[in-house]
Amino acid sequence: MPSSRPFFATSFSGFARRTTPFATAALVSLAACGEGGAKDSAGGNNQAANDAAGDAPSMCASRDTTALRVAVLDYITTADPRPQRFLSTFGTDSALPEDGFKSLQDKGPTYYYNDNPKNQQQVRDKLEQAGPYTTMLVVYKGKQERDNGNTVTVTLGGHYIGGEHEGKVAPVREITVRCDSTGWRLPSSVTKPAAPAAPAAAPAAPGA
Repeated sequence: MPSSRPFFATSFSGFARRTTPFATAALVSLAACGEGGAKDSAGGNNQAANDAAGDAPSMCASRDTTALRVAVLDYITTADPRPQRFLSTFGTDSALPEDGFKSLQDKGPTYYYNDNPKNQQQVRDKLEQAGPYTTMLVVYKGKQERDNGNTVTVTLGGHYIGGEHEGKVAPVREITVRCDSTGWRLPSSVTKPAAPAAPAAAPAAPGA
């Protein structure tokens, strides 16, 4: 019946039974090399684990929502006056990505709005026909990620279109969203200060 011992174990024990001074030295050398390899392997495994942890994606990456979607929702639900309808540009840097656009749709009728005067007038006509509801054009100004994607700061602004609030500018806000074991959370947000007004012209000198 064939031996059930692994091939390496069988060969090694057979070699040991024919021990010579040279063979003994070889065995000692082999054991020393094996021990060093184990240490190197353990160290390598630890380094690989550390590297993997550093490169690990956000634990919220597989969630149903995203940091951007949470930030947009916070922006529109805390705006004053609170909008009931929404506009978003498309094909420009200020256009909301898809997950941010979905936040608008979750809270009210949402339309695309671009720089084409004809398109703008069509949208304005549609809004007027639907009724005097407060409407905001939400402007995306980018985002920054830190902590392997577990901390995201989204910058948003807005303009009111049509109705009694026509032309009103919503403040630009930097909204920080963090990922924890329960999902994306809003620990803080910052409202950017308005740009300083231009200094008044100096009065003319007498007789000038």
